Amino acid sequence: MFGHYTYLVFELVWALPVVLAQVFIGRRVLRRALPLLLVGTLAPTVYFSAADAVAIHNHIWTLNPARIVGLRLGALPLEEAIFFLVTNTMIVQGLLLFTDAELRTQARGLTQRVGRRRVAEGRGRG
Repeated sequence: MFGHYTYLVFELVWALPVVLAQVFIGRRVLRRALPLLLVGTLAPTVYFSAADAVAIHNHIWTLNPARIVGLRLGALPLEEAIFFLVTNTMIVQGLLLFTDAELRTQARGLTQRVGRRRVAEGRGRG
């Protein structure tokens, strides 16, 4: 479909909307927690990338060469490193946002306002 860019296009279309929404919603929280975000994202990315490189090097699994760009970090295709990076970014950002008390309070207030509005609209039609 996208030739050598297939894997890259699909993983970016899959991950970027979530990553960007998280940044948009919680940019202050993420900025405050930047050191934790970086360590929490990069450490597992390096670990999983290394494990994946070993598996690929030992032919445990392969990627279709017609569907990847061809750039490699050692034995690891670039797309695999990006996959681990965006996956870990979504997870760590999600945890940071979910555990932030201020953001949870804002979300709770929003859901309560939406709920009250729906109830009021339901009563107005009855």
